[in-house]
Amino acid sequence: MMFHFNRFYEAYMQIKTGDFNYFQSIFSFDQSGRIVNALYGPDFAYLQGLLMFLTKNWFRYQLLSSFLCFFIAGIAMFSLTRKTKMNYKLSVFISLLYMSSSVISYYALSQNMTSWAAAFLPFIYIPAIRVVQNSQKPIKPIELALAVTSVGFLHNLTLFLGILSSVPFYIVGFVRTSHKKEMIRDFFLAVLLTILLNINTLIGFAEVYLTNQLVYPNFFEDVLSYTTYFDIGDNTYSSLGLIFSCVMLFQIFYLFINWKSVSLLERLLTIVGAIFLLLSTNFLPWEDISQYTNMVQIIQFPRRFTVVAYVFLLIAFAFTLEKGIRNLGNKREKMVYPVLCMISFLMIANVNLKVLQSAEAWETDDPTAAGNNGVWTTTDDPDELRQGFTSGQYEDVFEVIKKPTPDYLPLLNGTTQEELEEQGGYDMYDEQVVNNELRVSKTIDNHNNLVLTWESNGNEEETLPAVIYSNSQINFNGNHYTSEQISKTTLGAPIVQSESGTNQFTISYEPLVNTALLFVIKFFTISLLVILAFVKGIRKFLNGKN
Repeated sequence: MMFHFNRFYEAYMQIKTGDFNYFQSIFSFDQSGRIVNALYGPDFAYLQGLLMFLTKNWFRYQLLSSFLCFFIAGIAMFSLTRKTKMNYKLSVFISLLYMSSSVISYYALSQNMTSWAAAFLPFIYIPAIRVVQNSQKPIKPIELALAVTSVGFLHNLTLFLGILSSVPFYIVGFVRTSHKKEMIRDFFLAVLLTILLNINTLIGFAEVYLTNQLVYPNFFEDVLSYTTYFDIGDNTYSSLGLIFSCVMLFQIFYLFINWKSVSLLERLLTIVGAIFLLLSTNFLPWEDISQYTNMVQIIQFPRRFTVVAYVFLLIAFAFTLEKGIRNLGNKREKMVYPVLCMISFLMIANVNLKVLQSAEAWETDDPTAAGNNGVWTTTDDPDELRQGFTSGQYEDVFEVIKKPTPDYLPLLNGTTQEELEEQGGYDMYDEQVVNNELRVSKTIDNHNNLVLTWESNGNEEETLPAVIYSNSQINFNGNHYTSEQISKTTLGAPIVQSESGTNQFTISYEPLVNTALLFVIKFFTISLLVILAFVKGIRKFLNGKN
């Protein structure tokens, strides 16, 4: 939670003050200058920053953003099911189930950013369904580009899973279509549009990763504790619960028992969904796998694979349900829909209960009981802690909770990820930056760069509470230095020899590609697509009128 709140606060303050710095954190993360938003959904961060102007404090922000996450998840799933030409009532049922699943609800419960990506994920499968259903025009370039972009501006890993799980659909569509050249042309046009729409994210991400060795998010050695399991209890982040366990297993068994009577689309949905469900469970020897590949460190939690299983297996189950209802006749059909309404209500009520339990914990003497930030609080006063989230000053929360997350910091001095974890990356970042003992004043200069000022009694070696990268440019007491000319700690904090009196250390970041140019390309592409959509709408209106 605190990691993402820092990201959104950075975007909010840059919009509020007009001091834009695409790469450096000049307001958040203790004004350390570390690079986060450029690596992690920058467009989405700025959208969340705009939401913060409406809500005025973190409490109302969580209410509004949680509502939007649920709402978009429902709309996305409903749009996908209607694309498959599913019964309207079943589309509503499946959308409600998806909204109540843990992959969506855990944003409201713990600000899990995967939930936002899961909310948009069904959009990425609309073009995939089209490829299978429409052999004459398998790909609409703009539709595919917008679908991929909708997830890409949020979460890189979920985008990768979405693309990976879509591949079988495109292979089948390519084999079936007689317009292979047109399909290849439209595919590459969609790729080009996607690159142009995400050019700031792609170039920024590539630049920082290729010029620095970065700290990966924390890897948990007990991998099996972060897998998905079947259960007859509640649906939680690790447990499928009774309803989803029954739905998914029923659909998988139904497919193999009734293989010949099942359509190609249903087979694809069920098989791909089952594969991703298997990948998320402890049926695979994840602890052994983690010893031979870095994939587990990138995925971090195998249970993340379930996001694909939820989408595909729910839709496939709806197809099965639709055929079953059709064979029942009108009288029995009237009994089925009340049962579906009951199931939807129970699932939604279960999510509501968990929200209420978290709300009750918030009102106790231990407000962080429902989360994992208790160890990082700076106060034992529960009222002071609550005030940090409900005051009209967003920055207050960073005074009561200081979590030193080292993700995406530069990893220097030949230190490996494993060595950093052994040495305690959180503690190192906490000591060097978050709670650095040096009394430093941090300001923003006219070029939106971070300026550190402090007083010194003489020629002393100081570790400054900031972070510099390979392309960082330094001005120290009037002298210009490159990043390579400055000594740094393992996590990129600069080490300097202070002079007697006032010292000033300015950090800027010089990207390889001009950021303004990237945004010009991006917004030109968006404007062009808006114009094309407007012209198409006018033509459609005139043709309909004629």
